[in-house]
Amino acid sequence: MSKDSSAAPDDDSTIDYHARFHRLGDIADLDKHIEIKERAVLQDPDNPYLLGPLGESYQCRFNQRKALTDLDNGIKYIELTLSHAPDGHPGVYSLLTFLGLCHHQRFHVLGEIEDLDKDIAYKTRAVSMESDSPDLSVITGLGRAYRIRFQRLGDLGDLEKSIEYGARAVSLTPDHDPDLCGRLDSLGNSHLLRFQRLDDPSELDKGIEFQTRAASLTPQGHQDFPDRLNNLAASFNMRYNRLGDANDLEKSMEYSIHALSLIAPTNSSLQIRVLANLSILQLLRFQLLKDPKDIEKGIEYSTRAFSLTSGDHPDEALRLKHLGELYYARFRLLGNADDLDLAIKSVSRAVSLLSDEDEDLGDQLDHLGGYIHARWHTQHDFRDLDNDISYKSRSVALTPEYHSRRSRRIESLGRSYLCKSLSSHPCDHQQILRLALDCFRQASFAEANLPLMKFKSALIWARSSLRLSLAESLEAYQVTVDLIPHVIWLGSTVAQRYRDVEEMKSLAEEAASIAIKAQDFKRALEWLEQGQSVVMNQSMMLRSPLDDLRSVEPVLAEVFEKVTTELQVVALRDQVQYEMVSNISLNSPETMADRHRQLAKEHADILSRVRQLPGFENFLKPKRASELQSAAQTGPVVIVTIYMPSNPLEVLEYSCDALILQPGASEIAHLPLQGFNSRTSANMFSRFNSSIMRGSPVERGVHSLSLSNQESDFASVLATLWKDIVKPVIDFLGYKPSQYLDELPHITWCPIGALSSLPFHAAGIYGASKSCAFDYVISSYAPSLTALLSSTPISKATSILAISQEHTPGSHSILPGAAQELAYIQEHAGNVISYTQLINEEATSGAVLDAMEHHACVHLACHAHQNFEDPTKSGFFLHDGTLDLVSILRRSFKNKGLAFLSACQTAMGDKKLPNEVVHLASGMLTAGYPSVIATMWSVWDKDAPFIADRVYRWLLKDGEMDCRNSAKALHHATRALQQEIGDDKFERWVPFIHIGT
Repeated sequence: MSKDSSAAPDDDSTIDYHARFHRLGDIADLDKHIEIKERAVLQDPDNPYLLGPLGESYQCRFNQRKALTDLDNGIKYIELTLSHAPDGHPGVYSLLTFLGLCHHQRFHVLGEIEDLDKDIAYKTRAVSMESDSPDLSVITGLGRAYRIRFQRLGDLGDLEKSIEYGARAVSLTPDHDPDLCGRLDSLGNSHLLRFQRLDDPSELDKGIEFQTRAASLTPQGHQDFPDRLNNLAASFNMRYNRLGDANDLEKSMEYSIHALSLIAPTNSSLQIRVLANLSILQLLRFQLLKDPKDIEKGIEYSTRAFSLTSGDHPDEALRLKHLGELYYARFRLLGNADDLDLAIKSVSRAVSLLSDEDEDLGDQLDHLGGYIHARWHTQHDFRDLDNDISYKSRSVALTPEYHSRRSRRIESLGRSYLCKSLSSHPCDHQQILRLALDCFRQASFAEANLPLMKFKSALIWARSSLRLSLAESLEAYQVTVDLIPHVIWLGSTVAQRYRDVEEMKSLAEEAASIAIKAQDFKRALEWLEQGQSVVMNQSMMLRSPLDDLRSVEPVLAEVFEKVTTELQVVALRDQVQYEMVSNISLNSPETMADRHRQLAKEHADILSRVRQLPGFENFLKPKRASELQSAAQTGPVVIVTIYMPSNPLEVLEYSCDALILQPGASEIAHLPLQGFNSRTSANMFSRFNSSIMRGSPVERGVHSLSLSNQESDFASVLATLWKDIVKPVIDFLGYKPSQYLDELPHITWCPIGALSSLPFHAAGIYGASKSCAFDYVISSYAPSLTALLSSTPISKATSILAISQEHTPGSHSILPGAAQELAYIQEHAGNVISYTQLINEEATSGAVLDAMEHHACVHLACHAHQNFEDPTKSGFFLHDGTLDLVSILRRSFKNKGLAFLSACQTAMGDKKLPNEVVHLASGMLTAGYPSVIATMWSVWDKDAPFIADRVYRWLLKDGEMDCRNSAKALHHATRALQQEIGDDKFERWVPFIHIGT
């Protein structure tokens, strides 16, 4: 109250009771004080100097006893006081803020939105009266009230006001003020809510930034410290849900457990929140790691949280929802129908507690529909399917257009319609299917939807629409493919992007098979390219020359180049290298991750600006078919694709096709490969993999036994490849066999997905009636057409760097052939090109990388390995450890020629990522070497020098080294090895391949 109220005439005994209560805390004194004040008001009912203090006393007693009538009386008397106060009276400000506080308290008791509206109205009037020294607690309280109303009603305008007032309070609070912590925390919460609504990752980062500051400024013994930790835990949980980084999940768990250990036993409300958060985190960790203990722990936490929640608590419904989620997860794990019934019972009860005005009702209804849908799958009671659709329809109707979860709910409804359409009478089938497709279409285009969710919606739309319309299916597949770069986001690390790629395994082949079926070969080519080697193509895009842009907008080009350079480095999480290129110090992995996401957003914003310039509308967009066709420069490029439906009930059919690009041709040729059917392909893949496992060395220098059945399997695989794929292509092109190397045409194979591991170059029938690819063509491989278009090897190399590790530290076998390789290279280099070698202890990772900068070509004779958990950690074993792909990619080499990888498995891909062609050879292409010789599996140590000798002898025979002839040189060398050891030693001569241009 204002100081003017103290001037009112008063009864001395009343003042004594009031003072004694504040001194001794005896509630009886406060009762006596109120009794005396009430008598005074009866005698003088319009005296504001009596009404105001009486209202304050009632509110004070409410704080002690929590009797709602006291709060009601407090509001009544303060409102009467305000009605008597003239405009401009200095006491009005205090009356307004006090009324705001009282209505805020009553809202938390009754949950009625009218009280929250009045809280905001009174505080807004108070803030409008402020002078140059505003009361920051009132501004902060107003921001919190707006945030709470947003959480209840979902009006984005309320959230914007919350952030506005919260930011104002923080900006005006001195650094040393103890209230700064709470204001930072509150502002962080508002930004996190904005992220949840708009799915803007920058809002998420702001929220975490403010809450991290709040926690760091709060003393560990402070009563609010556990609350700060809990809020921070919830923020990291949000980021985990958005970006999928397991480190964020573990941080969230760590903060929550720490918070729980610090909460005072009397603080049940915070205990409930932390226990509820922990139950959700356990569920998420179960979904990630599939450890049943996480589910049990989650149910334990959730049950404890619910037991502490009173029957009239506003969060009771939320606790029931979380409990239902955990029961449902356990049902999915163990298949116990009782758990499903418990989930349905929990969420049904939660729904009954909510009104249509509660924002969480839509989510609860969607969950309930999903659980009932699961019961339909187990019991096949069609009433469950109808109830499922009813609940989900109501959920969608309650969800605003701009809500981030609306699209997920629409897709969920679509899946239920789809299920019903497949189970309905034929006359109803198309009508119900149309409802499902409309849902999937809406979810695919929803602005507020997460990219991965959009992708999944578009994919089910594409597949389902095949039952109605091929044209609509093509439209949906186009949307799906266009979403790939948004799912495999530049704001994620390279390692994370490789994990994300697994979400879209075989998408390119699937979409292309539909386009081919529609005779739309250009679209099929574009889709295959956009779905193949996604991460590599992104890296190449970041290295794209900016000469055209620089000539038009030099400043914009400079900014864009700086951002892309930083983005390349930060994606590999190299803090030292990043600080060198950016002059920005990042003091933690979290800061680097935040900077990474910021750079990705800046990159997208600049791209948008560039594409608004005349002539730059397609700048760095996926290449059109007309551009991709120009990849066929030195001969035909043959893209071979196979689609094998994973589910025999799918509408999609098995197909194998070749798309052939020829120099100068305006059309894309299509060759259906009908002989390579599903049974043939499955049998061949199995035999090929077992042949590799049995017949190839474990690593270079360790020989396996050559088994006759292995040779037989290998011969069978190569014969199948020849008969069903390679020979039909060669016949289509009209090629004839020749004994002369210079007469052989050059062909580049671009096999897609699972086919990328097969040796097309060695296809043939071997034996008495020999007929094979080697006699018809010189073969190269390309991981993608973009890789062929991105660079051209220098025509004349002037230097070569040779690396040898004969004695590799650790348990690796000795490589006596490595020294011999270098001797051959040095001999052939002679005076033709500059030759440098680093051997054994000289060949450290740093020394090799530095030397690679200054040499056009590189030859690596050493052990290597493929890391299937994290492809970027694959690398070459040198004297001081592994020179991994990450380190090589950081360098962004320019003006390079040939990289000869005379090591183990340098072109062996990852079966989990067949479309990414993830191996050391493709990594060297990405790093700037446009021509690479590599091995599909481990080679014999004595064969490596043989191949190297003949490759370099042929390349240097005319007194210069033209790297564009690398494929021809390797063909010559491999044919010589065949003649030396015999055609049937497939495991020895087949693995050597050329990749690139």
